[in-house]
Amino acid sequence: MASYYASVFTDLGRQTSPWGRIPREEVVGLIAEYRYLAESLASQYGCLHRNFQGDGHLFIFETADAALQFSMKLIEQWDSGNFRSTGQARSPDLPLHLGCHFGDATRLDGGDAWIGRSIDLVRRIAGEAGPAAVLVTENVLDASDVAIYEFHPAGTHTLEGDHLPQRTLYEVTSSAPEALERNTAETYFLAGVAYIGTEKENGEEETGYYRRALELRPDYAEAHNNLGVVMRANGEEGVAAEHYRQAIKERPWYPEANYNYAVLLQSRGNLNGASDRYQEALRMRPDYVDAHYGMGNLQRALGDAGQAEHHFTEALRLRPEYAEVHNNLAILLDDIGQVERAQQHYREAVRIQPDYPEAHYNFALALENAGQSGEAEASYLRALSLRPGYPEVHNNLGIFLQVKGDLGPAEAHYLEVLRLRPGEPETHYNLSLLLRVQGRESEADEHLNTAHELAPVEWFETAQNGADDSSRGMDGLTPREIEVLTLVAQGRSNQEVADELVISLRTVAHHVTSILTKTESGNRTEAAAYANRHGLVP
Repeated sequence: MASYYASVFTDLGRQTSPWGRIPREEVVGLIAEYRYLAESLASQYGCLHRNFQGDGHLFIFETADAALQFSMKLIEQWDSGNFRSTGQARSPDLPLHLGCHFGDATRLDGGDAWIGRSIDLVRRIAGEAGPAAVLVTENVLDASDVAIYEFHPAGTHTLEGDHLPQRTLYEVTSSAPEALERNTAETYFLAGVAYIGTEKENGEEETGYYRRALELRPDYAEAHNNLGVVMRANGEEGVAAEHYRQAIKERPWYPEANYNYAVLLQSRGNLNGASDRYQEALRMRPDYVDAHYGMGNLQRALGDAGQAEHHFTEALRLRPEYAEVHNNLAILLDDIGQVERAQQHYREAVRIQPDYPEAHYNFALALENAGQSGEAEASYLRALSLRPGYPEVHNNLGIFLQVKGDLGPAEAHYLEVLRLRPGEPETHYNLSLLLRVQGRESEADEHLNTAHELAPVEWFETAQNGADDSSRGMDGLTPREIEVLTLVAQGRSNQEVADELVISLRTVAHHVTSILTKTESGNRTEAAAYANRHGLVP
């Protein structure tokens, strides 16, 4: 039996925009950015269904107020352009045209397909809307908390397929969600959603509204999901997990709740559980950009480079201007030896988001490993200009400058790391090497002793598997560095070394850089030759 829902249809500038004057590549990028914005916002407002088609975008919400709040927020953010990572202020003459109707709609059993006259009619309503306008039917106003909206009649229209010969439409021009008057679960939920994107996001007020919504309606899946997001942001992961599970129980076909639960499980090390939830989210919503991104990160952690690349690539197909995906795909490609492709994606990441310090840092590591010293130094410095207190950059730039012979600046970077992280044994060790080169023996001994005190015991134990007593003094290499060098000389990638030694990829990168410094090797090939000369390779 049909029920009543609020349908929204969006038309991205099909009627008036100069599509012919915009390069195709830019059009593809704009559509992808619009789609990502719209679907992310729709998830926050508890969207039940979305369908992106050639002639527009359909959304279905449980209530008229949710549909209206979503529509007004979408137009506001799209017109401002502030959501875009490229820094472009606004989209060039690509206004949205939105229609909204409250009427019969039915979800077909066994899938995510919906049918109903409301769905057909809302397309026609959007076709009557002007640029950056939301047109609604009287049904929407009757079903909403009308006092919080400003609206005016927008004429009488004959809509193809409508059972009425003519229908008066209204343009909604503004809303004040904080003034919602009816004390219902739905209005409390929307009052909570209104805090998303503000300084009070994830705060007590947002939390309180979701809790009040659940007091009135314990089976409110959307409120459980949003409260889970807030709880996780506040470090209460156990509570968050319970709300995600409850959201999935109440609405099994809820891709966002499955995705959010997957992210939480992955952060807690339950990779198999996270994989199951990502798969569920993608089964229900195959074009879910963030789920592909999350699954890519998960598969990389599991060591399946092929599947990781597949999901990263799919995320970029759906949203080409996603800087974080470019960065993580570049790290993956660098690990498996596809250096040129990795650099292409790093360049894309910093082009799309020039203020992305992690991408500049990772790009610097890749450039340095590829022997492109000038660009590497520039990327390190750019990362520091964006985040002056970035210890990993200071440490690696210190090593980089030490290799170049710029000992004064290198020392300054090491000291900055120790100011930020006084207990960093690797930096104490690196600084001790630098000070010994300068003849400052007592200071060098002090930092070396500190490194011994702070470092894990195995760092300074005699290395096994090829590192005998004679290798202790091998240009100051630690047993751990000898292990790394042995694997590098065998042709292992950084990821393979990390997997073998059960250490992080960034730690491997640090060890490799330190090895190159101590052995005076210009690249991994020279380091491998050094290892062969010292009998580290069977």
